[in-house]
Amino acid sequence: MDAVWNTRYNTGIHIIDEQHQELFATVDRLRKSVQGGSAREEIEALLSDLIQCSERHFSTEEAFMAKFGYPDLTQHVSEHASMLTSLHELHAKFRESPHALALMVPTFMEGWLKHHISDGDFGFVTFLKARNLA
Repeated sequence: MDAVWNTRYNTGIHIIDEQHQELFATVDRLRKSVQGGSAREEIEALLSDLIQCSERHFSTEEAFMAKFGYPDLTQHVSEHASMLTSLHELHAKFRESPHALALMVPTFMEGWLKHHISDGDFGFVTFLKARNLA
């Protein structure tokens, strides 16, 4: 199954939606690279890109949430930190055993993204809409 962007993940916040799409596209490139038997260096570069995209996106989201006084910001930041820890751990494990972990990363990331957008990010969107801020 490809990590494909779906409009049901639209938050209505342009920069957030663009970054979500970028994350899905990076996960999809990673999956295709792994399935296509790409070189270890290419896969590792895509993993690094995924981590950088995630860090940039989380920073953007957290800044938006702080700006508008989102009450669940602390929980959301905690989820982001946990995800980044997991990604860094998976990246380190990939360096030790590329074949065993290569397919786990895109599957893990895709599942996390879908859950996080649906449960976490839409809570923020609901908060903004209730205050006529979105």
